[in-house]
Amino acid sequence: MNETITIQIPFNEKFERQNQDFYFKYVWGKTIKNWWKIALFTLVFLFLGFYPIENFDKNLLYYICKYVGIFLFGYCSILVNHYFVSRKKFRKEIDQIIADFKAKNESSFIILDDNSIKFKNVFYTISSVWEKVSYIESNDTIIINPINTLSFIIQKPEFKNNEFDIILNYLQKYSKKQN
Repeated sequence: MNETITIQIPFNEKFERQNQDFYFKYVWGKTIKNWWKIALFTLVFLFLGFYPIENFDKNLLYYICKYVGIFLFGYCSILVNHYFVSRKKFRKEIDQIIADFKAKNESSFIILDDNSIKFKNVFYTISSVWEKVSYIESNDTIIINPINTLSFIIQKPEFKNNEFDIILNYLQKYSKKQN
């Protein structure tokens, strides 16, 4: 039996901002974990390159540590700058998206059946077969990836009754859970 379930999601600016902020923090959280390693190596090389150790300043290793430390410090500065530039650009894009949705003021829909999941709003419709769908569950938030480079974020408070649980059950039954 191929039952189709359609779940309506009215536009709510607060939830949209929360969802987008959650995703930004999630993506950058993964990246920042790697930055700590770079920052640690930077501190070690800067310490070895600039700390006055007796007879070490006449060694080639001293100069290598010094210049590698300076290089890594510059690299860390570029990474930090990239984070702040990305955050500023992201905020502008979110404001534009929300303004577009406010102008139309129409609901979005998630359509579920045994073969596929479909996301539909006033601007686009995206459908994907369950074999290509993956999801990440975090507390009362789910990130649904119908395509590798595309994500939809939903929160439990956005839904009425047990609609969130229905979506979660379909995801658990038909798609792959990521860590």
